[in-house]
Amino acid sequence: MDAIKKKMQMLKLDKENALDRAEQAEADKKAAEDRSKQLEEDITAKEKLLRASEDERDRVLEELHKAEDSLLAADETAAKLEDELVSLQKKLKGTEDELDKYSEALKDAQEKLELAEKKATDVFAS
Repeated sequence: MDAIKKKMQMLKLDKENALDRAEQAEADKKAAEDRSKQLEEDITAKEKLLRASEDERDRVLEELHKAEDSLLAADETAAKLEDELVSLQKKLKGTEDELDKYSEALKDAQEKLELAEKKATDVFAS
């Protein structure tokens, strides 16, 4: 009978140990589920942040493309204006050369006029 009582106590102890292990396993499972849920929430938050970053990157890239297009257009305009400036400078140089030629011709004509006036004055004076 003592053997049966001992056996019953052993079985009872085994049962209590098994229940304790089951409770611990349940607590570990709950902790793992909580951690898993927290990690999923972290992943969701990071995915949201990633999407926002990608949207911002796309917006910045679009602005960059627009800025590059504007810069290209400005460079083309600057090149055209530089060509036009060179052309106008050549035209101005030609006009200045022509002005110098006409100024020289005017000077010669004035000298001839003064000489002619002097001769005329001398002729009328004599």
